[in-house]
Amino acid sequence: MSLEDTKTIGINAEMDQETINKYTKLFPTLYFSCKMNDDNNFNLSYGKRISRPNFRNLNPFRFYINTNSYSDGNPFLQPSFSDNFEFSHLYKKMINSSVFLSITTNGSGTVFTTDAESQTQIIIRENYYEQYNYGITESFSFNKIKWFKSDNSINLLGYYTKFIKDFGAMPKKGLQLYLTSNNTFSLSDNTKLQVNSYYSSQHNRGLFSVIGEMFDLSFGIQHSFKNNLKMSLLLSDVFNTASLKDYTSTINGIEQIYRQNESSRDLRVSLSYDFGNKKVDVKNRNFGNDDEIKRSN
Repeated sequence: MSLEDTKTIGINAEMDQETINKYTKLFPTLYFSCKMNDDNNFNLSYGKRISRPNFRNLNPFRFYINTNSYSDGNPFLQPSFSDNFEFSHLYKKMINSSVFLSITTNGSGTVFTTDAESQTQIIIRENYYEQYNYGITESFSFNKIKWFKSDNSINLLGYYTKFIKDFGAMPKKGLQLYLTSNNTFSLSDNTKLQVNSYYSSQHNRGLFSVIGEMFDLSFGIQHSFKNNLKMSLLLSDVFNTASLKDYTSTINGIEQIYRQNESSRDLRVSLSYDFGNKKVDVKNRNFGNDDEIKRSN
C-alpha cells in the first residue's frame, strides 16, 4: 500500500497562464493465494492505480496535421484512476484462466470534433468518461519439447462506458477479441528464433463506433558467438498491419473517420558484448518500491 501526494505547476509564459494541480491519493494492493494441491492454484487480487496525462497532451499549443485538421492540448487534464479486480486459476503451471473487472474514473482521451463551416477537424483531449472493462483470459504455455517454447493467450474483452461530459454523442458498448502467440525455437545451442504475433478485432468502445482491427507478425533471431558476443536481428510488423487505421465517431450528427499509419515495421540489428566472468554468481536484488517507480514514469 502506498500514499501519493502530488503537486504540479504548469506555466504558459506566452498566455501568462498558470495551472496548479494538487491531490493526495491512497493506492492499496491486496493479493490472496490458495494452493489446493500440486495441480491447482487460485488467486484473487485488487489494486488501485493512477494514469497521468503525458506532457504532449498537456501542451496547449496548436499542432497542425494538415490544412483541414489540427490538434490542441489541454493543460487542465487531470489524472484518471482505476480499480482493478482479478480472479485466476492456474492448472499444472501451464493453463491459466482468469476473469477481471477494471473500473476507470475521470478517464481522459482524444475527442474528434468538426467545425462544419470551415470543414476543419479539431482534435482535443478531455476528461470525459467512466468506463467498466471486463473480460475472460485463457493462457497456455507449452515447453515439453527441448527446442520449442510457446506462450499463447485468448482474451475476450468487454467495454461499458458512461460520459461525464456532453459531446453530442452516445457512448458505445463493445466486445473485443485479442489473441497473442509468442514462440521460441532453439535452432542450435547458440541460435534462437523468435516468432511473435497478435490480433485485435474491430470493436466499439466509448466514443467510437468503430476501432479498426490490427494484426502483428514479427520475427527475431539471436546468435551467441564465443567471447560473450551476441548478434540480434529483429523484423517487426512484417505486413505493416499493426498500426491503428480507423477511428470512427459521430458527434452532433457528423460522422468522422480518423486514420493514421504510424508504421511499426522496422528492421533492427544489434551487437552486444558481456563483460566480466560468467562463472560469478550474481544475485538479483528487488526493491520494495519497484511498483511505485513504474507508476511514476
